[in-house]
Amino acid sequence: MNRLWKEFNSQLRYQIIFPFLLLTLIVAMAGGMVVFYLVGQSLQERFDNHLAAVTRAANDALVSQEQANLQFLREVAFSLPNETNGAPAVADALADGDVAGLSLALDPFFRVGARRNEMHLDRLIVFDRAGKTLVDYERSDDVVSYDYITHTSLDLSGAWFAERVLSGESDEYGDKYAGLIRFSDTNQLYFATIAPVRAGDDVVGGLIAATRVDNLLAALAVRSQAAGITLYDDAGRVVSSTFDATASGNAPPMRLELLSKFAGRETPVAGALFSRETVGGREYQFAYVPLIVRGSKVGILAPALSRDYVMDTWNSTLGPIVTLIVVLSLVIIVAGVSIARLITRPLEELAATARAISHGDTSRRAYIVSENEIGQLANSFNQMTEYLVRLYGQVQAEASQRAAIVESISDGIIVVDDVGNIKLINRATRRLMNLADDEPLPARLSDIPLNRLIEGVPGFGSQRASDLYTLGDYIVRASVAPVIASDGMRSGYVCLLQDMTAEVTVDRAKTNFIGTISHELRTPLTVIRGNSDLLLRGLAGPMEEEQRVFVESIRQHANNMTTLVNNVIVIANLDAGTLNTDLEPMDLARPIGEAIFPLQSQIKAKGLTLTLDIAADLRPVLGDYDQVRQIVYQLLDNARRYTFEGGITVRARDNGDHVRVEVEDTGRGIPPDMQDQIFERFIRGDGTSEGINSSERGIGLGLAICKQLVERQGGIIGVTSVPGQGSTFYFTLRYANDTTSPENSSRSMAEAA
Repeated sequence: MNRLWKEFNSQLRYQIIFPFLLLTLIVAMAGGMVVFYLVGQSLQERFDNHLAAVTRAANDALVSQEQANLQFLREVAFSLPNETNGAPAVADALADGDVAGLSLALDPFFRVGARRNEMHLDRLIVFDRAGKTLVDYERSDDVVSYDYITHTSLDLSGAWFAERVLSGESDEYGDKYAGLIRFSDTNQLYFATIAPVRAGDDVVGGLIAATRVDNLLAALAVRSQAAGITLYDDAGRVVSSTFDATASGNAPPMRLELLSKFAGRETPVAGALFSRETVGGREYQFAYVPLIVRGSKVGILAPALSRDYVMDTWNSTLGPIVTLIVVLSLVIIVAGVSIARLITRPLEELAATARAISHGDTSRRAYIVSENEIGQLANSFNQMTEYLVRLYGQVQAEASQRAAIVESISDGIIVVDDVGNIKLINRATRRLMNLADDEPLPARLSDIPLNRLIEGVPGFGSQRASDLYTLGDYIVRASVAPVIASDGMRSGYVCLLQDMTAEVTVDRAKTNFIGTISHELRTPLTVIRGNSDLLLRGLAGPMEEEQRVFVESIRQHANNMTTLVNNVIVIANLDAGTLNTDLEPMDLARPIGEAIFPLQSQIKAKGLTLTLDIAADLRPVLGDYDQVRQIVYQLLDNARRYTFEGGITVRARDNGDHVRVEVEDTGRGIPPDMQDQIFERFIRGDGTSEGINSSERGIGLGLAICKQLVERQGGIIGVTSVPGQGSTFYFTLRYANDTTSPENSSRSMAEAA
């Protein structure tokens, strides 16, 4: 089977012929189905029309039966005395209660009515004004003799028609009534017509002309030429059926779906519903219409026809249609195979030539002498082959040149496709990865051990380089750009690896140098500060006022220089990645108090008030003790420098899931355009009021240090300020029981560094 499938896929003639044959088969089947469907629809439509005609005939016959009954009752009710047998008039005998006279008068009427073909009289009843039957004749089973039997008296006063007839009530259809009646003595269902009998203007009784429903349905079936007629009640139960009286089987009850659709229908024929039912192993089609008597639905009438008519016609039509379809399909298949073979023969020659060229035989050419499109295709193919041979040589030369250029670039180059599979690396990349020329390439870009450089990144804070990675013993800058073809489509990416090992080494040396110098400067500054304090305290002897001013200036500048050196040391440690952040639970009041203590005397010396507002029920926070103290110190020292009157407030408040620490001053405020820059390095005030050379001005490192220290502990820092009204610097810390914040991980701390 696999061999046949491969043979089919390798031959164009099979790929043309087989779909053609399949299409022919599909068309033949579809056409046959359409023809069969149309023929079947036509036959079914004719059958439905025939059944509808039968239904109308049955309905018309029922109407004729009612009219015949009315005519008969009219003759009886208005009869005159019979001189032949001496019988009185029916109305007079009924008015007088003359039962014998009534019997004598009704006998000839009943015998004549029973013989009428259009009437089918089975029972004749006369009842008085009390609803009691006086005469009740019913036709015997011997239909040839037309004899009758007499029933005992019945009480019809409770019947649905009794009160209407005896009261002379009339409706839109008159004072005669008709419907289905089941008498208790015979338990038979009758189709009856009831009329009042009048003596003058008074109603003296009533007449009933009734036909047994089973006899009526049989007569309707004969007159309408139906195979059978069934009468259903409103619940879909069989009341009577001509099928039940034959050996063909019993009529089925109505289906629920038909009964639900039939609800509310009052149209006799136009609203007929059809269904197919099996009776006695034979299929019939039923047409259901409401049985309307005097404008009211009293049941459902269902004439039926055998479907043998449809099947016989279908069987006689099927053979010629199938034969025609098969013959046409064979003709189409033979013609299609011949045409396909004629087309594919030159194509096979063209395909053989293409295979030979693809295997390296560039001297092979296609020889096709036809002048049609395939011949033109062969000529174009030969020309294209010659052009491609020349172009291939040029492409090889250009590719060799480009490969040499890529190999000569000193930076590493990696070319990958859209999903990260490595397609090419140059010699410089092999050097960075310590790969020999004969070693295989990594499969994917993710297989190259590039790790982001965390510690000792060149730059300052948020301005530090973010594209530096370690690759073995090298530090590289990685940049990725898409490879865009001339049609604008992306075919992959190229990654450039620039060796930055020497530059990073120099930057680290610079940072270490700054840190070392700062440490060395802190030692003499400590001596200067200590000796200044001793001199001011008079421990070296009394000093004059002018001498005290000079020594105080020395001490103040030494303090400022110490603060500057400490800030430079912190910055150097942050840049070098040597400053560790150890988070631990702590009482926030302690580091705040230690930060305030060394600045109290300087704040008081400027005439400022210092207010400490820390909530007593504040929960322990999670932070680095020394760094929190330094953050508060820097913010408080910044407030002291730029506040000249009023006071400074330090507060800490519970903000739900974190603590907010604020340092509020009454200084000159910060312009809105500087509030976003104030936390960057070397950003200072504009010097409007304090003087550009004032000893109170720093070099713009304190707030930058605060920002980095706060972010290392998972918090945020910011400022709200109104020029001329003061500023409020704030930062947040997490509670000690906060374990869900992503800043808890050591990785986040390292990235913050």
